[in-house]
Amino acid sequence: MPRKVFISFLGTNNYVQCRYDIGGVVSTPVRFVQEALIEYYCKDWTEDDRILIFCTSKEKTGENGSKEINWLDNGQTRITEESEKIGLQHRLQDLKARIGLKAQIEEQDIEAGFSEEEIWDIFDTVYDMLQPDDQIYFDVTHAFRSIPLFSIVLFNYSRFMMDTRLISIMYGAFEKLGPAFKVKEQPIDERVAPVIDLTNIARLQEYNQIASSLKDFGKVKLLKDAIAADQESASDQTIRNLADSISELDEYIATIDLKELKSGKFIQKFRSYYKNVKKKKKLVKPISNILDELNKETEDFVEESSYRNIEAAINWTIKHDMLMQAYPLAAEYIILRVSDMFIELKPHHLSSKQFRIFVSSILGMPQEDFISRNWKDVLGDYPEVTDEIADDFLIREIRPMYDLIRRSRNSLAHGNGVIKFADLKKGVPDIIECIKYLNAEYERYPSTKYIIENCYGTK
Repeated sequence: MPRKVFISFLGTNNYVQCRYDIGGVVSTPVRFVQEALIEYYCKDWTEDDRILIFCTSKEKTGENGSKEINWLDNGQTRITEESEKIGLQHRLQDLKARIGLKAQIEEQDIEAGFSEEEIWDIFDTVYDMLQPDDQIYFDVTHAFRSIPLFSIVLFNYSRFMMDTRLISIMYGAFEKLGPAFKVKEQPIDERVAPVIDLTNIARLQEYNQIASSLKDFGKVKLLKDAIAADQESASDQTIRNLADSISELDEYIATIDLKELKSGKFIQKFRSYYKNVKKKKKLVKPISNILDELNKETEDFVEESSYRNIEAAINWTIKHDMLMQAYPLAAEYIILRVSDMFIELKPHHLSSKQFRIFVSSILGMPQEDFISRNWKDVLGDYPEVTDEIADDFLIREIRPMYDLIRRSRNSLAHGNGVIKFADLKKGVPDIIECIKYLNAEYERYPSTKYIIENCYGTK
């Protein structure tokens, strides 16, 4: 089980007792917001989980910090009531005994954060307390100066480095009750401050990464993971189905699965789940917007078996510079499409797979053999069929372009370095032109127009 970690920064203010409303559950009167949050979130945690309280200290800064003023007892010199002289450490020990809290509580000294060097020291201190796969609950209520800003960056960094997950960010909005001196005059039962959930707002950086992964690289795994990890919506079966469906395009392109791409089943499932999820309005707005963009980006795919789906997949790889997939997809598509065009000429003794090999031999044979009609191997076994296919205008036109595509694909497959990345970029117009010969409608696809106008011109 992943470890759960509650992280909070303790401030130096003289905090006034109040009650906190956390998702409709109102706490008992507390002086420190950490008491209410820990009781609500951490009461069922195990001994392996951690509650980490970060404090400035005299040892670190040279003067009394939140450790001396609010962590330890008797730190607030202006307090007259004995019950309010008790520091957070003592209060958490009482809470631990009262509710049987099992998670270990640790205080950690940090710098004041008045310089870049001190901020990096705080960054390192917090980061070093984390472990791989930690689930983080972050109380930002009393975090001072730049702490809230760099903490979000820190937790995103730890997500990449250690697969941690930011589960919740909480802010106890005591200021809604008014100035502290006036709040003291109110009956304790009327001092109810809301705890605001800032998790989704703080995840904007993560959402930016998801959007960039889609827009710049054509990858949807981060989007799938974000939907699957959304605790509020993950229990919805339609949302779980949506999360599963959006990764299929990635998978079929990665495995050059022409059969599944052509079938259109993946886009049918995605659009169906997408429409249902949009109606329910359960996903956070940034994720919903990214889903809208994915729906728009996949508009060239159709919900039926069609070559158009393979062509759209090829365009997807070209648009996002996924050239390792573009060339194998294009080469296999051209063979499949040409084979189907001449399927009526297929010799009776050849299977469909053997006929595709037959066609690929015609398309990829040396030019001198093609001109001299030097049919070899299986082509020589069926010379009349070979002659008829070889004489077709389409074959004569696409063979030179296919040959470049084939050689690039083979260079990638064998890792021989003959074809460099710059050569792959230069060869993309051959893919575009080749498909245009195979399908006159291809040039009208929005994605085709886009890659011609913005990525690659044609010859």
